[in-house]
Amino acid sequence: MAISATQLRKQLFEVLHGIEATGEPVEIELKSTRFVISRAEPAPRLARFQPQRDAVVGPSADLAGFSPWDEAAWRDDWEARLREPPGESP
Repeated sequence: MAISATQLRKQLFEVLHGIEATGEPVEIELKSTRFVISRAEPAPRLARFQPQRDAVVGPSADLAGFSPWDEAAWRDDWEARLREPPGESP
């Protein structure tokens, strides 16, 4: 059963409390167009996570030949770059 937009305006909070209590959606009719107001269910927490491009997916044995990040080499490279005069970097 649909209620009119005017009736919704008069009883807005009663309609919302009814939807909250029963979970039943309510149809609203305005100029022969029907709308539905319903209770929204919160999304699961895991649905908010985005896939990571750089994540390793697969068995750990596939990482056997992987060379880990070498912080010492990285520091040496950047220290050398910082010592170069401006405009001479490769």
